[in-house]
Amino acid sequence: MADEPLRRVERVVTTYDVTWLLDLHKNGQLDLDPAYQRKSVWTPKDRRFFMDTVFRNYPSPAIFLHKTIDDSTGNTTYHVVDGKQRILTILMYVTNRFSLAEDFGDRNFDGKRWGDFDAHPAIKRLLWNYRITIEELDDASFPDINDVFSRLNKNANKLTAQELRHARFDGWLITFLEDEAQTPVWKSFKIRTAAKEKRMMDVQNISELAAIILRDEISGFSQDDLDQLYADHDDPSAEESEFDTEAFIQSFSRVRTTLEELEERSQLVSQSAQPFFNIYTLWAALHRTPLDEGELDVFAHRYTEFMNAVRKFELDDATAEAPTFRNLTGLDLAVAKYKAASVGATTDEPKRRERLVALESALFPQAKSTNDEDR
Repeated sequence: MADEPLRRVERVVTTYDVTWLLDLHKNGQLDLDPAYQRKSVWTPKDRRFFMDTVFRNYPSPAIFLHKTIDDSTGNTTYHVVDGKQRILTILMYVTNRFSLAEDFGDRNFDGKRWGDFDAHPAIKRLLWNYRITIEELDDASFPDINDVFSRLNKNANKLTAQELRHARFDGWLITFLEDEAQTPVWKSFKIRTAAKEKRMMDVQNISELAAIILRDEISGFSQDDLDQLYADHDDPSAEESEFDTEAFIQSFSRVRTTLEELEERSQLVSQSAQPFFNIYTLWAALHRTPLDEGELDVFAHRYTEFMNAVRKFELDDATAEAPTFRNLTGLDLAVAKYKAASVGATTDEPKRRERLVALESALFPQAKSTNDEDR
């Protein structure tokens, strides 16, 4: 049996100036969102730093493009596999979407937008003539492309997503959340444990809780969404930011303090709200419907009874599949729905939403009609 030929990826390495990329985009030949592209987000600070690199003519990493040709028309498309954020940053800057850093270090550039250079074509040519290394992957298959980038990122893949965020971001939100994770109360909630702390999973869990307040809604778990959350709230002082840090801290602290008081009264969080997906649901409910001091004891008793009923409830296949849960009403119906949403993909948005609806119908019936309008 003859040996199969060695599988090789065809690569063409060259350099082009920025105008080449701008022309591709203008002509509709640049695909910024191919299915195999790795997800990445940049903060405003990242974008300003890259533009600093461009105007100073410093080198930057290669951009990887997958070139395809339409057999019927001969039209060429370049699919961006790696380097999307660098290309997007250039496109955003030349359409006046952001300004250079105020402390660029040269009064001709400090805080300037692209339009500010209309009377200075020599400065514009600094960007137009900036040369970028382009690696073209010609006629490469999807498995080949995925293999290329798993090799390029072999060391990074050994880190958890939260460890990568720790290395990637250094702005306001990640600083707040990493400091918050050191607060002793998270240990009593069993969110901060030795095992979780080692891989920064405690910070990731707290980030999910913060996201409920920052976005004022629940969502399914996604590492990409957390990356975007950190990027969106990296620099509250940026001109494009509308983030109110004081309002966020006040709301976050209020829910955390409520949970802390419930824990002190009855070990509610450490005993009744485990594992984390129950804490997530409870946090969302308390964010939406705050409790007064005088309501805590009654709430603690009712929540504990509800969760005990959930744990005792036996789901059979028919009950789990029946959308109306026939023959169940009132509290029993809420218990059954919560239990059904507590198996399987518990971090998916539908399951999180179903648990929240069930919990609110059992513990906050007076707020149910108002909260339903928010969903």
